[in-house]
Amino acid sequence: MRKYIFLIGDFSDFDSAEELATAYLSGEEEFSKYNASAYHISLSEECKVGGYLSLADIAIEIGRGQAMSRGWSRDGTFNCLIAD
Repeated sequence: MRKYIFLIGDFSDFDSAEELATAYLSGEEEFSKYNASAYHISLSEECKVGGYLSLADIAIEIGRGQAMSRGWSRDGTFNCLIAD
């Protein structure tokens, strides 16, 4: 089982995806200060989806779907995927 965390945060709080990841890795209390969200994704090593070459690619699309269904937009946001 591979575990990932998809992060998304508003441009007004972050200057880059790297800054978003750093805020998350600083701890839950620090991350909660920002207009940002984290989505945990677990995928079986055998998971395959046509058109995607890696589990990370699949996890990114799942994370984006979760974020968009909860009101986030790709406009005005940074996003990234980190291994859990």
